[in-house]
Amino acid sequence: MRGKIRTVLSALMCLGLCLSAAGAAEGRDLTSQEGQAMRLESLGLFLGVGEDENGFTDFDLDRSPSREEAVTMLVRSLGKGAEAEGLGKTHPFTDVPAWADGYVSYAYDQGLTKGVSDTAFGAGETATGAMYATFMLRALGYVDGEDFTWDDPWALAETCGILPERVDRENFLRADAVDVTAAALSAQLKGTETTLAQKLIAEGAFTQEAYDRAFQTYEAAMERIAANDFYQEEQRWESDYGTVVLGTVSGLPRGNGCTLQLVTKQAAALGEGLTITLPLPDRQAPGETAMGTDGRTFTYSIQLETGTYTYTVDTSTGKVTEEAQLTEVTPEMEQAAYDAAIAERTQGVTVLERLESDSCTVLYTSAAGGSGGEFRSLTLVYKPGSAKGAGEVVNVGLPSITDTIQAVPEDMAISDDGKTLTFTCIVDERSTGQQTGAYHYTITLDTGAISFEVTGQ
Repeated sequence: MRGKIRTVLSALMCLGLCLSAAGAAEGRDLTSQEGQAMRLESLGLFLGVGEDENGFTDFDLDRSPSREEAVTMLVRSLGKGAEAEGLGKTHPFTDVPAWADGYVSYAYDQGLTKGVSDTAFGAGETATGAMYATFMLRALGYVDGEDFTWDDPWALAETCGILPERVDRENFLRADAVDVTAAALSAQLKGTETTLAQKLIAEGAFTQEAYDRAFQTYEAAMERIAANDFYQEEQRWESDYGTVVLGTVSGLPRGNGCTLQLVTKQAAALGEGLTITLPLPDRQAPGETAMGTDGRTFTYSIQLETGTYTYTVDTSTGKVTEEAQLTEVTPEMEQAAYDAAIAERTQGVTVLERLESDSCTVLYTSAAGGSGGEFRSLTLVYKPGSAKGAGEVVNVGLPSITDTIQAVPEDMAISDDGKTLTFTCIVDERSTGQQTGAYHYTITLDTGAISFEVTGQ
């Protein structure tokens, strides 16, 4: 909160679309690859390098990967990330950074990668397109020196269908690795009719349901939204690029609330079937809604005690910008905002655990849902004087075991300096779409930034 009325323009990238037109990308439009990265991320096959200031994944697609990053992307694309992280150093190389030892060890042991010499992997050197194509062909069972040569894998890569036309062979970026990886999922293993995706499903890397959801059509995405028993559609706005859907959700711990989602169509730069949740502070119904005459922009506003917030959505790229006109805030207003947020999130629910830090209150609550079920949530409610602003709330998404059961956060603790919250969630074999294992969460309380890593139980 601030003490003067002013206009703030901030870019909220709902899909982490921080793409540079300079540097290695040389002006390439990587929006489509961003959509593919999101699909791979949902399967646990591709991860970003962190989060942007708004908490969205930064895939860093406009940069060339290093050799160790390329191997890491390969191992994760094979659904072996958790296994690799648990490995010690078994490779013979002396130049691999500690964080990549497990990944390089797994790839080396499986015959997927080699070094530049007996003791040097070439860590830090830029990975070429030929190198990554070679990695993926090996993963499909092909042998360099027999089926192709490592420095010229292109003909076989084209034949196998793992080389989309837009891949830049000479100036290979992380975006190109995304395209190759996504295409490889549909490629057949050498000498079989089994695709890589089918192999990964059989090995338990992800489920068929999760795969179908990641690459679903627009129609399937819309049906999935409507199939939620707690959801009621209120209004929709159509364009050639996507549909914006406003709905109410019941059975939540804090009562009914609104949700606003963009579902992309084939004409969207992101591709079809992605469902993007648009910002709705306090789950309020949006006002002053309008779809642009060209269907490319959708605008709406939210009126809060702190000011008026106007959002502009690019329906093709998923990019959202926020313009906020803030009102003067007094200490009394800050305390009232915090008290109101706490009251709203504790009314009609059972508080299972409550932790306090200087910046926020951590609430773990349970509420009865439909059909006798239970809905649990973990939220951060910010206090007066905090950097986030009094009354601001961060909802921490817990891993899902089934459609109606969330994993339980265990061993929740705030650090001695009050800066971080840590806990662990166990996802077991009942999971219908989430990778099994132990999810170790770390939340920076001042900013609400959330990170986690998955290990074997």
